[in-house]
Amino acid sequence: MAKMHPLMTRAALLFGVGLLVGGGARFAQERYAPTDALPGLKVDGIELREGELRDLHAFVAGRADALRGRQVRVRVDGEGGAELVGEVHTLGELGVTVDVDAVVRRVDTLEHEGDLLERARLTALAARGAVDVPLGPQVDVVVASPTLLRLKQQTDAAPVSARLDLDNRAVIPEHEGRYLDPWASVAAILRAAQEDLPAGEAGAAGNTPPTITLPDARFPARHSSELLAKLDVHAVLGEYDTYFSRNGDQHRRGQNIDVAASKIDGLVILPGEVISFNGVVGERSEENGFAKSWEIFKGEMVEGVGGGTCQVASTFHAAAFFGGLDVLERLPHSRPSAYIPMGLDATVVYPIVDLKIRNPFDFPVVMHAKVVGNRLHMELLGPKKVARVGFARELVDTFPYKRKVTEEPRLAYSKRVVLKQHGIRGYRVKRSRTLQFADGKSKRETNVDVYPATTEIYEVPPGFDVSLLPPLPGEPADEGDTSPAVAKPAPTAPASGTPAPAASTPTPPASPAAPAAIVLADGTTLGVEVAPGAHAPTQAQAAPSRTLSITR
Repeated sequence: MAKMHPLMTRAALLFGVGLLVGGGARFAQERYAPTDALPGLKVDGIELREGELRDLHAFVAGRADALRGRQVRVRVDGEGGAELVGEVHTLGELGVTVDVDAVVRRVDTLEHEGDLLERARLTALAARGAVDVPLGPQVDVVVASPTLLRLKQQTDAAPVSARLDLDNRAVIPEHEGRYLDPWASVAAILRAAQEDLPAGEAGAAGNTPPTITLPDARFPARHSSELLAKLDVHAVLGEYDTYFSRNGDQHRRGQNIDVAASKIDGLVILPGEVISFNGVVGERSEENGFAKSWEIFKGEMVEGVGGGTCQVASTFHAAAFFGGLDVLERLPHSRPSAYIPMGLDATVVYPIVDLKIRNPFDFPVVMHAKVVGNRLHMELLGPKKVARVGFARELVDTFPYKRKVTEEPRLAYSKRVVLKQHGIRGYRVKRSRTLQFADGKSKRETNVDVYPATTEIYEVPPGFDVSLLPPLPGEPADEGDTSPAVAKPAPTAPASGTPAPAASTPTPPASPAAPAAIVLADGTTLGVEVAPGAHAPTQAQAAPSRTLSITR
């Protein structure tokens, strides 16, 4: 047998070794670092099988749907751990989402990228079940917001300061406020979505869903029981009474006065503190204790919730006014009130029209509101009366009211017309407050209130001759008389008892009462019906005194 050349022998050896090494490397890679899959790799705790690998996107999407369909119980706690709200929702309803494409990309990266050593390490970990690709859920705040905001509206509560029960000389304890934290709630939902719960257990039929307790913040009331127990309230700084009726359709209005006054009673105003009437009394809603009653809306009497609250605001304003408190924000009514003189009233409309009062003194004051029968009494209490307060009012202009007539088909065969609203003149008044302090100093404040004229409103049958209605005050009875008529009010004795100065203008005619019937040209008689809420104006509304002064 011929010998091989040494060089050829060495080449053959190297070639053989190369074959051996290359084959071993391929064997090692296939055995310990496969390039197509990691045996034992899990997604969301589930080991991937051959069929799942072929349609990885569908598998991940299915796991995402299972997560989003998981049921959880959402809980909000109140004082002492008492449950305020307990509702069952799916995580999907709470905004939980999964980026399926991102999970698929993560699996692909683990299966096909990395050097030989890194892949060998991952293969060994996957074989032990230690490589698990999470779904990485997130919370879509836009989707979660409606539920969280609804829960906030149900559970948020402003702190309630301690109050004085002045009739029983007792302190009513305070209550802390509560605020559902929406961002912390989103984090709680996300933690629940990331919990590693066994498949088929969480939220499955017949199982109790896991609970998410949404976090809230607590904050103390402004006035504590300890503070109120030390207050000196033996002196009356200012007081005022108004009266109302509980008869007939005024019954529910009286109930609203009771409710609003109860929310004012015992109110503590610290030195420099600003009080909002709307903030104290709250929304005029049935949930807040108010009933439907007659109220002024856009210049007309309509039935709404909370009618009568303005009388409480006006009485509160008058007591604070004579008590020397600062009136920061106040609007008069759209017409003179029957229960309080022009210039002392205050209208409120939740939440946009408010009455705001500030305590200018260096000591706290307390408002005591009490209803006895049909009398509303308010008094401002403190350690001492700081000033003697005088109120003066003068009418500087008067405006005639107009008439609005609306044809109503429903009256066509009823043989009647309906007086929906009595007319009331408008007024411009100059008002002032004088404060005479114990040290001899004084202070005077002035401003002007305007009360627009209140339109008289009739509803009549179609084709009705409006000239048959009674003439407006100052309107010429004879068609040939075209002289203008702007009436000036006559004087009456002011509240202080000082005789009023003589008026320079004649006494105006009173607002005409509704006629009992109207006779048409053909002899047909139409009755005149006064609509509910269309109360005839009082003397103070129809013909107020030109001047008025009150000192307390």
